[in-house]
Amino acid sequence: MARLNLFDLINLSMNNNLKVFKRTAGFIIPLAALLLISAVSYFRLLDNYELVSLDRRFLLRPAAPISDKVVIVEIGEDAVKKLGRFPFDRNYHALLIKALSAFGAKAIVFDLLFSVPQEHDAELEEAIKQAGNVYIPFAFDIDINKKSKIVSANGYVAKCLEGLAAASKGIGHINIVPDPDGKFRRIPLYIKYGNNLYPHLSFLAGCGYLGIKSEDVRIYQGEYALCANIRIPLDERSSLIINYSGNWGKVFKHYSYVDILQTYLAGMAGEKPFLSPDFFKDKVCIVGITTAGMDIHPSPFEPIYPGVGVHAETLNSMINNKFISRVSRKMNLYVLIISCLFFSFIIFKTKPMNGFLALILAIALSLIASLFLFNNFGIWIDIVCPVMVMGALYLSIASYKYLGEWRGRIALDRELDIAKKIQESFLPKNLPRVNGIDIAARMITARKVGGDLYDFVEFGPDELGIMAGDVSGKGIPASLFMAMVSGAFKSFALPEVKPEQVLSNLNYKLVKESSSNLFVTVFYAIFDMRNKVLRYANGGHLPVLYLTKNKASVFLNVEDGAPLGLMDGAYSGGEKRFEEGDIFIFYTDGVTEAMNAKEEMYGVNRLASIVENNRVGGPEALLDIIEKDLRKFEPKAAQHDDITIIVAKIGAG
Repeated sequence: MARLNLFDLINLSMNNNLKVFKRTAGFIIPLAALLLISAVSYFRLLDNYELVSLDRRFLLRPAAPISDKVVIVEIGEDAVKKLGRFPFDRNYHALLIKALSAFGAKAIVFDLLFSVPQEHDAELEEAIKQAGNVYIPFAFDIDINKKSKIVSANGYVAKCLEGLAAASKGIGHINIVPDPDGKFRRIPLYIKYGNNLYPHLSFLAGCGYLGIKSEDVRIYQGEYALCANIRIPLDERSSLIINYSGNWGKVFKHYSYVDILQTYLAGMAGEKPFLSPDFFKDKVCIVGITTAGMDIHPSPFEPIYPGVGVHAETLNSMINNKFISRVSRKMNLYVLIISCLFFSFIIFKTKPMNGFLALILAIALSLIASLFLFNNFGIWIDIVCPVMVMGALYLSIASYKYLGEWRGRIALDRELDIAKKIQESFLPKNLPRVNGIDIAARMITARKVGGDLYDFVEFGPDELGIMAGDVSGKGIPASLFMAMVSGAFKSFALPEVKPEQVLSNLNYKLVKESSSNLFVTVFYAIFDMRNKVLRYANGGHLPVLYLTKNKASVFLNVEDGAPLGLMDGAYSGGEKRFEEGDIFIFYTDGVTEAMNAKEEMYGVNRLASIVENNRVGGPEALLDIIEKDLRKFEPKAAQHDDITIIVAKIGAG
């Protein structure tokens, strides 16, 4: 029998320990993931996103049923303009009550606080008493941070005047607890103050309209409320989730406060009324202010939603017996765990691509199921957490089962190499030789090939064209587009054609023939050495930096010139006379947008400063200085875009 040496024993021990570690990790990691998923779901850590998904469900839902028994009486800009500054004298409210009572309104609900005595309170009190169907509000100071099954109050913010309260059919609070994003999505059905529970105003009015007595209401805190044959689902704090029907103004009948008053007065005077009194017969009329800046809050449908609409939606839900019910934490957790276990099984049994298709299908089915439950039964089941967990499961399992990342990296490297070769194949192999001008050019390509290009066109011994450009996009598509640009440019760049016309022709060709959705910026200039003049045009590129022998640098640009390949447009040209010793710098945004560790850009000012301080040497030496300063500012490893610089210095002609 072969004997084991010390190294064999050590290796055997390490292998055994590794197997134990893998088995332990294979048990602990899924368990930890399951506990994490459960915590995220049960404690609703993604609830802000879930609220957004609820809003989307409201928006995607077909038109909800609207009761014609609910009308809104708006105190709008017209009422303020005709009756004066709000709050109005209360004799107007008294007149409104008389009008609606005469028209046959079944209930009148004021979303206006009457907490401060005014001159005409006695008249208003008498109108309320005579009508016998008026509901008025008060407001509590509530503790929204206290965690309990029912919202509690510390005291009153606005207490209803005793005389008005005694004359009314009922008083209720109008407090609303906003969600974390500030939107109003729920109302506390009851608020606890002392040892008593106080109903919400719209709920109280709804019970009155439906003939439900207060003693027939049973509330099971954090679950639901029973009102005769109506079961109202509640959230964990005994709040009713508002079942919004649609945008303000598109649901319910809206009538102007002042138009109702004028209709009533016209009828009293025997004149033709503004509105038909039948509009209000047997209706619940909710009176509230809708002017800008008054009682305005965001809703799932729109950022500006008058608070009076909340009362209308609550009454509409009660009349139609249509409510929103959120699935409990436990049920959401059960659904999440079961769906995740089933989904994990599917992913383990399939290839990555099939697993991805299963993920898309699972997400689609989850979304469809959530919309179906919401649209047909008013059931709000969590969807954000399951979707995110399924996505995370797919990524985790696919990464664990298949190590294909290196293949993608190799493929990407291959593509970048091809793109770089394509790019290099269209760059000039040699520098031009034209009388009286010295040229130096350099391109420093980035890892991801940024799409820079340049070209020289020698029209003769005394005339030279220089083009510098930058193609949008990366990789092979950008390189192929670059090839198209380069080839077309050479065909258009003729000695008798002005630079602006060359760019116009090139742009026309790219717009008409290219389907790549890419574009290119181009600066094209022609040096006329015989007449010492530079003619140029710019198509959305960075302007050329121009330096004379002694003066500060300037940038050469034109009035008209958009990037090429986007749309038809005009291109204008420019001219500049030059002398011996003048310098022209063509460059791309890889220079100006080079970024250091502080996320500061290199910028044109730094480039101009470097060139101004080193204008004495030749073009190649100046290029070395610029590159050295760029490398000092942005290391090669951090370079994110191609860097192209062309230096043209005027010599003796």
